[in-house]
Amino acid sequence: MGRAGAGGGGHRSSGGGHSVHRSGGGHRIGGSGGSHSRAGSGSRMSSGGYTPPPSGYGMPRRYRHYRHYGYGGYGGVSYGGGGGLAATIIVLIVWIAIIAIVLGAIRGSGSTNSYNSVKSTIVREKLETGNAYINDCIIDEIGWFNNPTKTSAQLKSFWEETGVQPFIILKAYDPAIKTEEQKKQWAIDYYDTHFDTENIFLYVYFAEQDTDNDVGFMAYANGYQTSAVMDAEAMEIFWNYLDGYWTSDMATDDVFINTFQSTAKAIMHVSATGTDVILWCIILVVVIVIVVAIVLVVKMLHKRAKEKAEEDARILNTPVGDITTDHLEDKYLK
Repeated sequence: MGRAGAGGGGHRSSGGGHSVHRSGGGHRIGGSGGSHSRAGSGSRMSSGGYTPPPSGYGMPRRYRHYRHYGYGGYGGVSYGGGGGLAATIIVLIVWIAIIAIVLGAIRGSGSTNSYNSVKSTIVREKLETGNAYINDCIIDEIGWFNNPTKTSAQLKSFWEETGVQPFIILKAYDPAIKTEEQKKQWAIDYYDTHFDTENIFLYVYFAEQDTDNDVGFMAYANGYQTSAVMDAEAMEIFWNYLDGYWTSDMATDDVFINTFQSTAKAIMHVSATGTDVILWCIILVVVIVIVVAIVLVVKMLHKRAKEKAEEDARILNTPVGDITTDHLEDKYLK
């Protein structure tokens, strides 16, 4: 394969390796003595499954009791009068605060999906390199991809979001490349030999001799520009997604499409923290309190104006003789 792109080459700014779950340095999916399977084989270890519900759960209830509320009230809160309005507003504030907390928690969880346990805390800018997207960005020596051309096209969304060009190599078993360090160096050397652009994220999967049953080692190499986006935190997010999708029942094509798309969404947006959620709730409650206070003041002024207007109307509609009589009666009664 010839060198892609144009521009200066040289040694990669970063490279690394990944043994699927990365625990213990040599851990593979399924662990020692467990069941092993390649991505997209459809014979995944159970990643969820169905657990029968407890006895009686979900069965139709023979009797249901409903609480009925009279007109103008609900749950003991009257909607008539100023006290009822204030109580209703307080209940409304509490419910809105609860909803805000739940929504904030959902947003803070990363929102892409549960496979990602690492939150994005770094503000990253999309790379603007002027380099065109490389359409043929998959080399599959072990025949796991169903449609490399179509998958390459769908990986373009990662490039559009980050400015980083993805490139995937599924390398057939090579007995000459034994250690993890050799595999990491192979990925770096491949980058130097085949690419002249510095915005590529090269992912290499090294298959084992029993290709379909033993999970191989994964390595990567970054261009100089790529490292500004695919930093250590971004790589943790990438590996988390890949680990999660790898153990699903997705086809190999979907494993990588979802991994790259989910990674792009996660790393290009800073995740909300617990402090952020609390701050949003405080702001929301303060705004609501101010609005409620304004409503109550306006209601009170309107009530007073209405009472004054009714009093003025009563005076204007009362004959002068009646007013004089009332005045004299009040005087002598005192």
